[in-house]
Amino acid sequence: MEKLFLLKPNFKDANVDGTEQLYYCPHCAMIEGVLSYYTQLKDKLEVIYIDFPRPRHKLVELVGEENQGCPNLVISKDDSVGLDTSYFMSLKGYLFVNKKELIVRYFTDKYGIGKPHP
Repeated sequence: MEKLFLLKPNFKDANVDGTEQLYYCPHCAMIEGVLSYYTQLKDKLEVIYIDFPRPRHKLVELVGEENQGCPNLVISKDDSVGLDTSYFMSLKGYLFVNKKELIVRYFTDKYGIGKPHP
């Protein structure tokens, strides 16, 4: 099953402003929006919410410390049969992509959801 890693909302990042300001990841929020439009995706994906601070251990175990950006879609090579995954990176037997536009492209290609309007 494909694993979709998203950051939990309402995190703090003292490196940005040194305050107690709460944040959310806009890229993860965009993917959340796609999941709310196409609810059938939630049955096909394992959505894993992780904390903001690094290292993000569950993700690092799969794709390495240098690839722990979110959102991040991690799939097995078996999940990609018959699909163009040339835009995915590969590590430890997994394919992964951590750009929101490419995650949506995969959802469109594999599950037939709509494409973002140009």
